[in-house]
Amino acid sequence: MKTYDVIFIHPPRQIELEQSKLLKSYRSTYIFIPMGVFAIADFLEREGFGVEIINYPLEQYLNPNWSLKDYLRTIDFKICGIDLHWIHNAHGAIEIARTVKEVNPNSKIVLGGFSASYFHDQILKYYGVIDGVIKGEAEVPLLEFAQKTDRNQSLDSIPNLSFRTTSNHIKSNPIKYVAKSLDDLNFSNTKILKSAKQYFDCSRKIMGISFNVPIGRGCPFNCPFCGGGQRALQSVIGRSKVVLRNPEKVIEDITTIVDTYNVPSLFFGHGSYPATFKFWKTLFGLIQKEKIDIGGDLEIWRLPFPKEMWQIFYKTFPRRNSSISISPRTLSSKVHQRVMEICDPTFKFPKNQIEGLIKNANLYQRTLRIWLTAGFPFQSRLDVQKDFNFALKCMYKYGKTKSKPISIMIEPYHIFPGSPAFESPETFGINLNYNSFLQLKDFFKNNKMLFFYNAINYNTNIFSSATIRNLNKFLFFSTALTMITTGHKSPENNFKEKNAKYE
Repeated sequence: MKTYDVIFIHPPRQIELEQSKLLKSYRSTYIFIPMGVFAIADFLEREGFGVEIINYPLEQYLNPNWSLKDYLRTIDFKICGIDLHWIHNAHGAIEIARTVKEVNPNSKIVLGGFSASYFHDQILKYYGVIDGVIKGEAEVPLLEFAQKTDRNQSLDSIPNLSFRTTSNHIKSNPIKYVAKSLDDLNFSNTKILKSAKQYFDCSRKIMGISFNVPIGRGCPFNCPFCGGGQRALQSVIGRSKVVLRNPEKVIEDITTIVDTYNVPSLFFGHGSYPATFKFWKTLFGLIQKEKIDIGGDLEIWRLPFPKEMWQIFYKTFPRRNSSISISPRTLSSKVHQRVMEICDPTFKFPKNQIEGLIKNANLYQRTLRIWLTAGFPFQSRLDVQKDFNFALKCMYKYGKTKSKPISIMIEPYHIFPGSPAFESPETFGINLNYNSFLQLKDFFKNNKMLFFYNAINYNTNIFSSATIRNLNKFLFFSTALTMITTGHKSPENNFKEKNAKYE
């Protein structure tokens, strides 16, 4: 029997699908592991702890008859860490915790990630199988938890930890650990992941992305629906500033992953905006210098994205398996203006600048994906119609040939915990249908994963949840030709984790 001090389990969205023959067709099982898990596990290993990462949905994908209970009975462990970064995995995380306690009642179960941090008090209040929640960044807190648990010492001094005391009271220690630098962390130690090779193979096949490369932590913006914005990160996990990694360290990760798994592309876990141009130029220059033959997926978080950036992207990455994405969600300047007034003065995506992106994408022959949404706050029926007309125009002009690399990407959105719209929905003219952890857990448990990854948890003053869902489906199929001509065949391969940072 193998013995570990700490195991990490990445949960699925719905446990009930584990025996379904349809599992392999659902990208919504979401096999991606939050980027920080690798760094935390490696940090513990370097301190002498035996660790393993288990990707539950991946193991089920590889073998629908695979049983977590049976596997846990073949190993011995003291602590189990479960990531609950994305709220979509709330039901899966709790059910995994119950399974772990059933097999190993003496183990300590700790949750972490943004969603766990946001709902830490509710999770500990309602779920006795959870022994603790680490709020925010977890490298040092989890190390101290492992050390003190091993020595049977008090947990009162562990930063960021909320836990249940021996008298069954919930104690929340203050957030005192926020990493000032990420350069001493290793995000590419994948040998501690069970079925690591299959993880990279299947990530590309199912998710459309081979690996998320950690670039930094933090965000200077406050998009309406995103839980990874500046205000949310500051209030929930204590991070007020963006910290970017040394480009040399990022190159080490890229080289390790490419040499070990021969992946065709990488997704960069931080977006482009004027304050990061210097970083991207340095990093892309290093990729060129090292002659790393790899595709790259980059998001534009804020405009402008000048021609110079297109040039260096063109020189760095081949057309195949590379793309640039931008998410205005709507082209309505009226909607953008309302958002700017309420939560983010930088939230502007002028149509002339979008047209400039299209021009440069065609000039440099690199795929540009423009993400639109029906049901965005303040969006009117006329706004949706105008967005639809724009999408159709792009399809007719660029969607009939692979020489015009423009894709219109359509998806509904979920209002994430901690986002401006989640905190004050009435300000955005929306009605939030679920806002407690118990409600959201059941919502994702019962929500069918048939088409889009996101589940709609709101309605606006104009559109119901059902209308939002149906409008997005209609827009998706109306513009599907642009995805086919840029190399995409199904919605399963089209979703980019717009919230890589959300976590």
